[in-house]
Amino acid sequence: MDLEQVNPMPINANELVAHRGYRGKYPENTILSLNKAVEHGALFIELDVQFSQDKLPIIYHDTNLSRVSGQDTSVFELNRDSLLAIAAFEPGRFGDKFSDETIAPLEALVATLQQNPPVIAFVEIKEESIEHCGRELMLQEIQRILEPVAEQTVIMSFDYQLAIMVRESNWPLVGVVLKYWEDLESDEIQKAAADFIYVDHGIIPENYNLYDSAALSDATLVAYEVSDRALGYTLLARGVDMLETYELENLMASD
Repeated sequence: MDLEQVNPMPINANELVAHRGYRGKYPENTILSLNKAVEHGALFIELDVQFSQDKLPIIYHDTNLSRVSGQDTSVFELNRDSLLAIAAFEPGRFGDKFSDETIAPLEALVATLQQNPPVIAFVEIKEESIEHCGRELMLQEIQRILEPVAEQTVIMSFDYQLAIMVRESNWPLVGVVLKYWEDLESDEIQKAAADFIYVDHGIIPENYNLYDSAALSDATLVAYEVSDRALGYTLLARGVDMLETYELENLMASD
């Protein structure tokens, strides 16, 4: 049965998270990509945070600049001012089309959210920066910057201990990304008491009843990476609450 035919309607914006912004058409994790996602109707956007040599946050996924910026250098080897002058244009996907778009500081997100009060941002703190900075410094710096938009930001990580620290700091919205499905029942996940639990849709057991899960009773379950509506409808019907996608336009567009 063709689920696209059974469900011709687009997926509601309340059920979608724009993964690294509007990545389908713009370089990931750029302010351009995040703003374009919002312009397209996204109510939830996701971005990644790494830290520079001088231990300041930038909006970036990789630790190496090669894929997104065309330079074989680590973010940990350059101070933030130097990083902010470097293009974030994904040459492998877009050539030189977006070569004027640069790496953004985390502070740039604040303006986007202040201009768009209904929008919520999922801010993922990358594990690779923990060894470089330490959890306490990372969290302190991120919370200092995002304080003006605290009610619009979910601070999240694959690092369970960091998620626990976010919860213990009384930040309004906490997220955690599951490494393994069985971790859902772990003491660490329970202690984090996350408002949002992220999971790779491929690791959700086929026979697991999401509706009856006590571990999910107080959390919103977000499945990633969802690339088409058929898969999205299937996951939502199973009890997944939200879908994270690179294909924002395809999932929201009317046929």
